[in-house]
Amino acid sequence: MMTKDKLWALLALWALCTLLPMSALAEGLAPNPTLEPAQPLRSARIRAVGDLMVHKKQLEIARQSDGSYDFHPQYALIADSLANADYTIANLETTIGQYENRPYSGYPMFNTPENLLDAVKDAGVDFLTLANNHMLDRYFEGMVRTADCVEARGFDFGGANRSPEEKEKPNLVEVNGIRLGFLCYTQMTNGMEDWSNAAVKEYGVNYLRRADLPAEVARLRDAGAEVVIAIPHWGEEYFRHPQSYVVAWAQKMVAAGVDVVLGSHPHMVQPVEFVEAKDADGAVRRGLVAYSLGNFIDNMLKRYTDSGIILEFTVQETQEGGFTVTDVGCVPVYCWKQDANIQTVSSLKYLDAPPEGMSSGTWQRMKDSYWELRDLLDDSIVMLQE
Repeated sequence: MMTKDKLWALLALWALCTLLPMSALAEGLAPNPTLEPAQPLRSARIRAVGDLMVHKKQLEIARQSDGSYDFHPQYALIADSLANADYTIANLETTIGQYENRPYSGYPMFNTPENLLDAVKDAGVDFLTLANNHMLDRYFEGMVRTADCVEARGFDFGGANRSPEEKEKPNLVEVNGIRLGFLCYTQMTNGMEDWSNAAVKEYGVNYLRRADLPAEVARLRDAGAEVVIAIPHWGEEYFRHPQSYVVAWAQKMVAAGVDVVLGSHPHMVQPVEFVEAKDADGAVRRGLVAYSLGNFIDNMLKRYTDSGIILEFTVQETQEGGFTVTDVGCVPVYCWKQDANIQTVSSLKYLDAPPEGMSSGTWQRMKDSYWELRDLLDDSIVMLQE
């Protein structure tokens, strides 16, 4: 016969069994361990600009009375916008460092003092692509000198290789814990490859026509790249829309696994859009493509060459794994040419009132350049003041 004490013991045991999972009972009625908090999803806000050029007048303006050079004033009004990101990318369209006894020069054979890099670095630029049509303006030796100077000042860079090993090494950069992989190409080097050391063609310059996109993207992914950014120098100069072969190359890049394409060379801004393409397995991939970011700073006079954009986008980790590109916007910029200075400014910032010293005629042209960009770019791209 069951006593009251035994009955109460059985009822207590039954209650415990209904409240605790079997795993807890198996572990001696220990409670479930406290779950670790989920790690926050990673993201990085990136900005990119087009051509950093140094024409003859820019050299003259930068030259100081003692013979040295200072380019900081040319970047003074836009430095905050360049630095307003986790990582900033630009196209360096000049060779750096004096070659033999030749003087520094602007168009058509660009060669600029090392001091330019101080101004660019201090303005907030982190990565420089060297793959462009002017990178052999001082031959292979000048390209190597440029890469040496860029590296010495702490820039990340790509597109110009000083050795076969450098060409084969995956170009990876970590930003906010995200591993970015870079592919930098140029369509041409103005025929200078035929007048330079044979190393140019063997490994020195990354030419677009020789790119094996699927293999090169795969190599970056195998090395740990979580987001792949391609920076091609392509297309025809002085066009506001890409040629059909440029559009085809962009689709090939997206199909190969490139997430973002940042184009340059036309010296004019071209559309920015998301492109879809099928990869080798038939899966649809989506990538952000800026066909041309336009000029950033220069002394060109042709219409539309006086404006550019600072493209902004965020690479965002997703709950499902992988990354997506979001929050696309841009700072519209205008290159303000003065007698004593050439400066890049945010045109949207000065729509209501010009910067000090700007003439009414120049202010009107700056405002016109803003509306030209607003009409060219898709309405989904947010215009930013700075």
